[in-house]
Amino acid sequence: MIRRSKRYKVQLSLYSLSWEKVSKKKKAISSGHKTSEISLVNVLGACSHFNFSLKRVFRKKTDIFRLRVYTYKRVSRSCCQGEGDKWKLCYLQFNCGTLKTAQEWSKNINVRLKLLNRPRRCHVFINPFSGENTASQIYNNKVSNIFQIADISPTITVTNRRGHAYSVVQTLDLNSIDVIVCIGGDGLFGEVYNSLLWRQQKDFHHSEAGLHDPIPCHVKIGLIPAGSTNGVVFCTTGLADPVTSALQIAMGRETSIDVISVWHNNRIERFATNFIGYGFFGDVLKDSEIYRWMGPTRYDFSGFKTILNLGSYKGEIMFKEGITSGQPKDRRICKKGCAICQERQITGERQWVKLSGEFASIEGCIMSCCSPQANKGLSPAAHLGDGCLDLIIHRSVNGLRYFRYLTNVAFFSEPFTGDLVDVYRVTEFKFKATCRDHVPGSCRRCSYWNIDGELYTESEIHVKAHRQILTLLASQPE
Repeated sequence: MIRRSKRYKVQLSLYSLSWEKVSKKKKAISSGHKTSEISLVNVLGACSHFNFSLKRVFRKKTDIFRLRVYTYKRVSRSCCQGEGDKWKLCYLQFNCGTLKTAQEWSKNINVRLKLLNRPRRCHVFINPFSGENTASQIYNNKVSNIFQIADISPTITVTNRRGHAYSVVQTLDLNSIDVIVCIGGDGLFGEVYNSLLWRQQKDFHHSEAGLHDPIPCHVKIGLIPAGSTNGVVFCTTGLADPVTSALQIAMGRETSIDVISVWHNNRIERFATNFIGYGFFGDVLKDSEIYRWMGPTRYDFSGFKTILNLGSYKGEIMFKEGITSGQPKDRRICKKGCAICQERQITGERQWVKLSGEFASIEGCIMSCCSPQANKGLSPAAHLGDGCLDLIIHRSVNGLRYFRYLTNVAFFSEPFTGDLVDVYRVTEFKFKATCRDHVPGSCRRCSYWNIDGELYTESEIHVKAHRQILTLLASQPE
């Protein structure tokens, strides 16, 4: 084969593709040239390419028939917004003597790729109204070509209402798909995994659905960012880039993440994977609902309004600390191959710790909760798969001091400075409002819960963390 007007000896093994320069005069391998190699794990797919033109035919050019081997390259972090490397689709091109040769090589490479544990059948949900209404364009312009190269057969559902994806997942034949792909924001992702986990509850527990802890879900999920905040993608890949996420999905990169269950009156109300907050973040979400026409900027506007009139709420919180080697104030962050997430889970009973008083904000971070606005997140050392969440408690404080806290999170990545912030790594916690004349669900002296961007009005809840329940097709930063 010839690559870039040079002659190469190319070899395909079960695990890699290698090539080495050949001398034109002696028709032998040139001395002093190293063998180049690419692992098939990093190959997306291969295809034959016919580069026809009369000019090339008349000049007897040998690069009419081409073999393209698609892979990716990493862009340096200085070009990216977050901690992760941006992946870019690229290809190696080999010029072949005949079309048959190019087709045979393409077929042999793709046959070997099918031996890898990669998704081939997927159901794609597209939310055309998420973020800046660009989800459909992202799929057509950036994702569909990658899936075609990787020989992925998609079934596409464009959602047209809230809860549409949830209802579709309830009736899907899960044995006929390898992965569910969400192109939208955290809300669409939340609908899909909540539907999957509730479906498991019904399948295993029937009439007692919602009364038992969740078990690991066997259906893998891929998430391509097209929403307002894209918090889950940012935490799992290090940045919110559709091409990077699509490549990681197509290549079958896997990351297991924790899930929390939110209980009320001894029954599961919903599940969450990223964040749960009471006080400030609940008030911001409630206020932002009337400004949906503003798009993502509505959160900044409502946040500014809430800080100007920051409230504090009476309550009682109880929690059990987790048994793990990691701590919320560690400098080590969760990355690919994280030792803490791979630790054997230690089972042991911890005593309940009780705190009472007035709170400006209570936050539970299952992930680091990083985003384009805060690259390190609310809890930089939170882990994706350690079976714990970081509980951040803010005592009653004025708006100026709380604004200083948010500034530290956004610009200095030091969220736990100050004497009014307490943080604990816990496996579960309980909260109930203790305001006078409390009326459940409609008390004006109580705040609301922000659960992964969804509003929950009951103030009294019980939250449990469950270890590595979901498998995402994503690759953590190295």
